Amino acid sequence: MTVMQKNTIKLSLAAAGVCAGLFMAPGEAQAKKPGVLEGKPVVVDRLELRKLRFQITPQIGMSLSQPFVHKGFAGLKLRFDFTDWIGVRASFMYGVLDVDSSLLKAINNGGLPLGTADSSAEQPASVAGPGPYRTIDQLDNPAPLLHDFQAGLTKLQFTASLDLAFTPFSGKLGLFSAIFTEYDIYIFGGVGFTNWARHYENVQSTSEMLAIPNSTDASAEDYCLDPNNGGATNSECLLHPVDADDGFRIGGSFGAGVHLFITDWLSLNPEIHDIVVGHNDAGLNATIDDVPPVVSNTASGDRVARHNVTFNLGLTFYVPPKAKRSRLEQKLRKKK
Repeated sequence: MTVMQKNTIKLSLAAAGVCAGLFMAPGEAQAKKPGVLEGKPVVVDRLELRKLRFQITPQIGMSLSQPFVHKGFAGLKLRFDFTDWIGVRASFMYGVLDVDSSLLKAINNGGLPLGTADSSAEQPASVAGPGPYRTIDQLDNPAPLLHDFQAGLTKLQFTASLDLAFTPFSGKLGLFSAIFTEYDIYIFGGVGFTNWARHYENVQSTSEMLAIPNSTDASAEDYCLDPNNGGATNSECLLHPVDADDGFRIGGSFGAGVHLFITDWLSLNPEIHDIVVGHNDAGLNATIDDVPPVVSNTASGDRVARHNVTFNLGLTFYVPPKAKRSRLEQKLRKKK
């Protein structure tokens, strides 16, 4: 064995000894001082924009899901947050503007047959004037007369809700690398309330026009008997009963929204809100197994699940106006 080979072996043994020493004492070799941010939260000294603050939001809204009458709303929303991510809220929106949908306009402009005042049913409404009788040329038309549809049609009058609100996302938003603002995204759910009123308050149904004594109790012997026609059964009352589904409803409420903070005490608040209730929009019979047809404004009858979706836009004011900042108490580390 040459001298060079012996020196190589010695160097290899020395290197192996050093590595073994490192592995035998990892605690001493790899011990590190704690980092500056170790044990601290991800965000330090941040604004608590919701915790223990009231929110007062005047807002306007527009219905998005009504089939016949779109509604413009104005109202108020109140909220209180117990922490920065959970709170309770209450809202109330009152209808201030009616807009007939394209469907309703089509129905009113020839979509349904017109009743005539001519009891012989020979002259149309354009000649004899509007009335409770179906003209002869429309006897095979299964659709109700226009005035019966209008007499039963209802629209939203107001909505309200009591909800639990969650704010899972919040942070800072930058626009065009120049404008920066705080924001939060929230969801909510709870109990919703709606109230419905007749859209055409002065329109009478056929039964009302003819003053038929009994147009609701199909089991009675005098059901739909027309006193103006010798007590004969009135076919419009019999085949197209009307019962406007107005009044108060209770259902489910849910939705989501965003707060875009302008200052600590003011934010822009777009929101989508849905209140689901059972409702019979047209107040007509909607089942095929009723003989004779009857209107049953119940969950098991002619009501369907009506989604009352609205888009709301409001300005949220915060009380107290000054938001607090989260504080981090430094803890002294004990030396071992």
